[in-house]
Amino acid sequence: MLSTKKWNVLFIAEENSLFDSNTPMFNQAFNKVDKALSNDETLKYLDTNHYDMIISDISVEAMEGIIFLKEIKEKKPKQTIFALVAPKDTDKLYLIADLGINAFELNPEDFDLALEEIGKFDPYTQEEH
Repeated sequence: MLSTKKWNVLFIAEENSLFDSNTPMFNQAFNKVDKALSNDETLKYLDTNHYDMIISDISVEAMEGIIFLKEIKEKKPKQTIFALVAPKDTDKLYLIADLGINAFELNPEDFDLALEEIGKFDPYTQEEH
């Protein structure tokens, strides 16, 4: 059974990202999407809003992104987080998964499809619908 619930999302974008953060799929798949372009901006959003899930683009600086996501997970252990990793960083997927973060290797042309699939995920039951 498909969930008709749309989630509130914080998207953490990287400068020079491989993924198009202006894709209309954000509006189609999610209720509300805030986009943060820096760690400081991300923390401000997290302090003032509730998000059902966080989607982080770590396609450019994977290790820096992983370290920051680890900090978020330590502050908010129940927060559902998805990390989008470029194929060049496939070796980091297990490291990310070990932190309790959902990680996907993703080619830029598959970004919309990935967002659509993430939108079907229920962060409160930790399973897809």
